[in-house]
Amino acid sequence: MEKIDVNVYGDSYPLRVERRELTEKAAEDVDRIMRLFAEKAPSFEPAKLAVLSAISFAEKKIELEEELALLSQKISRLNVFIGQNLEE
Repeated sequence: MEKIDVNVYGDSYPLRVERRELTEKAAEDVDRIMRLFAEKAPSFEPAKLAVLSAISFAEKKIELEEELALLSQKISRLNVFIGQNLEE
């Protein structure tokens, strides 16, 4: 594990990470989303912006999980189709 500091919305966070580049990219994404929400709601405190950002990321995660499940189903159907055609 590597020890790094990331900056999000003006605050620094020391972290122990397995994949430095991944964590740095994640921190940049969180910072970007928080700043977008802050533009729309400048009176919101950082904690509220963080919660809105977390909900936004959770929604995206769920969308991607649903998409992955659909793709997995399609792959399974294609494998069945290919297997049936190979037997002929």
